[in-house]
Amino acid sequence: MRKESLKIARAFAAGVAASAARTRTDGQAVYLHGNRIAQREADGSIWVTLAGWGTVTTRDRVNTLCRVLGSGVRFYQRDHVQRVAFPDGADFDTCPRDRWEIAAAGGEIRNTPEA
Repeated sequence: MRKESLKIARAFAAGVAASAARTRTDGQAVYLHGNRIAQREADGSIWVTLAGWGTVTTRDRVNTLCRVLGSGVRFYQRDHVQRVAFPDGADFDTCPRDRWEIAAAGGEIRNTPEA
């Protein structure tokens, strides 16, 4: 977990604006290099995505956000394939453009596959 990732994740969790190392948040969304990697919806749910970039930096930003929000979801790479793991032990391949809901208004975490 990088210092700048933690700064952004904490600001997003608090709903305030911040920026650090090519990453910024307005409190409602998080952007890395201009790509939206997280969004808080009007119903309170929060989704994250690798935004097409399965890089170490993107995974670090998203994983730090998941930790700060207490979701237990973790993104990683195995054999050049992006994967996502859930606290219940479920583990899936993921397309870097998939959106994963990590804080659901109804309590259920779900995936929105790339269209």
